[in-house]
Amino acid sequence: MIKLFNRSQKVSANVEKRRRWPWLVGAAALLAVGGGAGAWAVHYSDHALPGTSVAGQDVSGMTQSEIAKLVSSKASSAKVSISGAVNRQASLSELGVKVDAAATAKAALSPNASIMNRFTAPFTSNNSVSVVSTSSSIKIDEYIAKILPPGSNAPVNASVTFNEEETTFEVVSGKDGQSLSPKEIEQAATSAAAQLSSTSVKVAYVNTAPTITYTKAKAAADKANTIVKNDVTITDPDGDTYTADTETKASWIKVGPSTDGKNLAVTVDKEAVTKWVNKQASAAQVTLVEGERNVYSDGKVATVVVEAKDGKDVQNASTVSEQLLTSLNNGKVYAGKFEYKTTKAEWKERTIANGAEKLVYPAAEGEKWIDVNLSNATVTAYVGATVVHGPVGMVPGAPGTETVTGTYHVYLKYAAQDMGCAAGWDYCSKDVPWVTYFTGSYALHGAPWRNSFGWSGEGGSHGCVNMPVSEAKWIYDWAPVGTTVVSHY
Repeated sequence: MIKLFNRSQKVSANVEKRRRWPWLVGAAALLAVGGGAGAWAVHYSDHALPGTSVAGQDVSGMTQSEIAKLVSSKASSAKVSISGAVNRQASLSELGVKVDAAATAKAALSPNASIMNRFTAPFTSNNSVSVVSTSSSIKIDEYIAKILPPGSNAPVNASVTFNEEETTFEVVSGKDGQSLSPKEIEQAATSAAAQLSSTSVKVAYVNTAPTITYTKAKAAADKANTIVKNDVTITDPDGDTYTADTETKASWIKVGPSTDGKNLAVTVDKEAVTKWVNKQASAAQVTLVEGERNVYSDGKVATVVVEAKDGKDVQNASTVSEQLLTSLNNGKVYAGKFEYKTTKAEWKERTIANGAEKLVYPAAEGEKWIDVNLSNATVTAYVGATVVHGPVGMVPGAPGTETVTGTYHVYLKYAAQDMGCAAGWDYCSKDVPWVTYFTGSYALHGAPWRNSFGWSGEGGSHGCVNMPVSEAKWIYDWAPVGTTVVSHY
C-alpha cells in the first residue's frame, strides 16, 4: 500500500527534523566522548531534556534553578494593559495572580527521573510545560475598586455592624451600581501568566449588583448574634465566677469577606479570647504571702503582723481558652473551670521580749528602739520591753509641717549640720547639734534656741523632733545606724 503525504505534512516533518538535528548531533557527540551513554544520563539527570519548553520558551539543557529564575523574571515583567472605561497597566501580583516559578521548574524536570526518557528525548516529541499559577477573585475585586474613578457609582456590599446601644449585630444594606467586569480582567491576567508575557484587555462599565447581598449579611449577623447571646462562665476552685458580658463577647467577633470574597465570614478572634481568659486567670490566682508573726520565747504567738496566704496558680488557662473557642465557634454556651496548683505558705517568726506586745513596737529581747510619742511630745529609749532612758520632753512639727508617723530606722547621723539654709527654704539654722535622721529629712536633733520642751502645736518645728541638746546627744551616742524609730500618736 502506498501512503500519501500532502505538502503541509511534508513541510511540518522537515521543520521538525531540522529542529531536532542539532540535538541529534549533540547527542551523538556526547555519546561518543568520555563515558558515552553514562555521561549523557548523568548530564540530563539535573538538566531539562532536549525539546523541553515552558510557555513556548525553550529551556532545554537548563537546570531547575535556572528555569525558575527565568520563569520568575518573565512573570515579574508581564503586564496587563487595561483600556476602555479606564486606562491602567497592572502587574500580575496587583491582579492577584501568583506564578509558582519553583513548581513550574520542577515540572519541567519531572521527566528526567526516568533514565529511558533521558536516552529517548532527542527522538521523541516535545515536552511542553504549563506555567503553574493561581489567581484570586478577591484581589481582582480589590484592584477594580481601587482604579474606579472617585465619585463613581460603584456597587456597595451589604455589611454587618455592632449596635452598642442595642448590643446586637445589625445589617447595613448594600446597593447596586456600575463597575468593571472582573471576569475579563481575570482572564487576561491568567492568560498573561500562562504565556509569561504581557497582554491587553478592553473593559466597559456594566450594571453590577453587590457581591454581598442583604441576605448574605443577615445570615452573618444572625450567626454573630447567636455566638454573643450564649453565656460564658468560668469558675475557680474557691467558687468565684468570671463571666463575659455582651460587649466583651461582641469584641471577639470578626465579620469580614470569606476566602472567595463572595460571602461574609464570621470568625472568633482566638487572640482576643485567650487574652480575656488569661486576664480572668490572673484575677483568680492568689499570690503567695509569707506570714509574719511575733512569738514569745516559749513559741506562743503574741501578734500576727502579716497573715500567711497560700499561693494558688491557675494551671489550665490555655485549655480553657481552647474549650471556650470551640464552644463559641459551635454556637454553644460555655461553663469552664480553672484548676489550681497550691503552694503552702510559710511563717516567718520573730521572738519578742516579754511585755513588748503591749507596746507600740514588739521589740525583740535586747533590741534597741526609740519611741517618739507625738501625743504627749516625748521621746523614750527602750531595750526590748524595758525603758532605758526617758521619757524626755521634745517639740514635734507644727501644724502644716507635722512630724511623720510610722516605723523607720536610723540611716544617717551628723554631730552638727546646717539646716534649711539651701535655696527655697524659708529658714536657716546653723550648726544644729547631734542630728539623727530616721527617714527622709526628718531627724531627732538638739534645739539650743528653745527654752522649753514637752509640748506641740503652734511654734513647733518644720517636722523634725526638737530635743534638749544633752538629750539629743544621748540619743546620738546610744542609737547606731539601723536602730528602729517608731513615731506615733
